[in-house]
Amino acid sequence: MTTKQVARALKINSDGKTDIVFFEKPQISVKELQESVNGYFEFIYLPNNMILVVNEEGKLNNLAKNEIATLFVSPILNDIIVGDVLLINNKYVN
Repeated sequence: MTTKQVARALKINSDGKTDIVFFEKPQISVKELQESVNGYFEFIYLPNNMILVVNEEGKLNNLAKNEIATLFVSPILNDIIVGDVLLINNKYVN
């Protein structure tokens, strides 16, 4: 019996709640990424092949600060992260 390989991510909401998200296919589509962060997105590349997917216009739209996501990037980026984000392995995106 074979198991279907699907992409998965950790969604970190700006209110501090986290969820594991499973996608239907092994690669996450642009539409799925946009839906997950509520708009256009950009990648922040982290160590160990991880990517933080953030809302590209989050600060312009005055989204709430995401304390957990900000901690993830603090060693490599002197900035704050706002809005809901996805933490994914780079193997799930092209």
